[in-house]
Amino acid sequence: MPVYKVTFYVMTADRTRKAQVTLPRSMRVSDLVKASAKRWFMSRHIDYQVANTTTGTVLLSNEALAPDRVHDGDILLIQPFPTHGGSQVLLVRRSI
Repeated sequence: MPVYKVTFYVMTADRTRKAQVTLPRSMRVSDLVKASAKRWFMSRHIDYQVANTTTGTVLLSNEALAPDRVHDGDILLIQPFPTHGGSQVLLVRRSI
């Protein structure tokens, strides 16, 4: 696999949608969320955050899919962004 691309799994927080994707490392997390929301018909009236469940970290929307943040085979979870203390961030380590 070329070093300028990364292959990983992306899924929704409720685990109803899941896909293995290969994307350029230059892609921003916010673009990943936009593309996933459009493809999976997710609400556009909600802010989302992305958690790397393999490493137990949250990725910022302006971050790229850099080698130090996302590795081949990682699982990225797209979850509703908690607002006003209404819900807590859920980071779950899972293997596929």
